[in-house]
Amino acid sequence: MSQSHDDLRDIYLAMISEVNERLRASETFFAAYNAGQGLAFIDAAILQFRKAMEAIALAAIAPCKEKYEVFRARADQPDYTRDYHAGKIFQILGKINKNFYPLPLQPAVRQANGIFHFDRKASGYLTTKRFESLYDRLGKHLHAHNPWSNNKNLQNLVGEITSAIAETRSLLELHAAFVQTEAFSGVWITEVKVGAAPVIIVGQTDGEFIVTDN
Repeated sequence: MSQSHDDLRDIYLAMISEVNERLRASETFFAAYNAGQGLAFIDAAILQFRKAMEAIALAAIAPCKEKYEVFRARADQPDYTRDYHAGKIFQILGKINKNFYPLPLQPAVRQANGIFHFDRKASGYLTTKRFESLYDRLGKHLHAHNPWSNNKNLQNLVGEITSAIAETRSLLELHAAFVQTEAFSGVWITEVKVGAAPVIIVGQTDGEFIVTDN
């Protein structure tokens, strides 16, 4: 079903707000675990962070939802409303929009001609490759540990997720999402602050555009 640009933008904002909320929850559970509260708290922290990652993937559908819906209609199981697995969503998005992943930005700088320019963030954020690798690893910790299986190295994962949460915040704190639908072509510049609702600046083009690598 076709949705307006405003509806898709609102869905994107809602999903990014959910990411913000789940990251805070994950940090709270991690703090409780580090204070000696037990395994249930690390499990809760892992679950909340993985759901935050899924919310990022679901948000990434919004800028190209029309193409995503058409692509999924050709699948053996075409009901895209049941999609949740971030890795599988990314695989599909990569086939219809190579710029589906949030593009992290530096704060805008006003140039001599009065135009505001956003430089790209060079490092310190959660990359697509690290996102997909970590998401798959987290899936192994969503169930009780079988004592006869290999050690899951939970302690190593604790430190890695702590840094990954910081990288996720760096990815989203100021980022661009590129929108190309029948009715709208442009960009959403989104600012995400801890404890505050995300804010979007909408930029529209007169037609199709190309996102360069620099």
